[in-house]
Amino acid sequence: MRSSQSHEGEQVARYFDQNARDFDTIYETEKRPLRRWRDRLTRGTVVQRLDLVDDIATRHASTRILDVGCGPARFAVRLAPRASAFVGIDFAPEMIALARQKAVDAGVGEKCSFHAVDFLTWDPGQEFDLALAIGVVDYISDPGPLLAKMAEASGGNIIVSFPRLMQALTPLRFVRLRASGCPVFFYTRRQVDTFGRTYLRKFRVERLGRDYILVGNL
Repeated sequence: MRSSQSHEGEQVARYFDQNARDFDTIYETEKRPLRRWRDRLTRGTVVQRLDLVDDIATRHASTRILDVGCGPARFAVRLAPRASAFVGIDFAPEMIALARQKAVDAGVGEKCSFHAVDFLTWDPGQEFDLALAIGVVDYISDPGPLLAKMAEASGGNIIVSFPRLMQALTPLRFVRLRASGCPVFFYTRRQVDTFGRTYLRKFRVERLGRDYILVGNL
């Protein structure tokens, strides 16, 4: 990444290293009532995105999958059983450690590989049927280079989530993350459409909870 983005990456990696296991519990069903209510109110979209991606990947028979910002391998656990290869990339080493263990525990460890690297400087070494960046551009001031490389690696078959600017919980999320030293960015529908036109031959934009979902070619 460029120098400013490298600084962002360091901040994001530090935040998610510290909060990796807390983030992973968003997907758990067994929680205390207060935590369950909080996650449903403020983080419900996180789980909904997993279902949406699973549906699209299944319908389009995606077998070689790249997950940029893979987090704790929740997408790998869901998608890898039907895939021939699943590659996860994440800034945060603690997330990668958690992802590897989750994949092994789910019995898909042999299909998966995880790398604690900067995606923009990483050489994929192969082509993919599908590239994901879910909950990633939230923390990048300029998603353009990321989208361009994802499209190149997958023939434009991408799914990327963008947090909506005009959404009730945006101010709360902004204050919470900035107070934790983590950058966060939000997007309008017009901006997401512009990204689609710039980096993809064919695309659509879906609205899902607090997010816009950019779907290329699929």
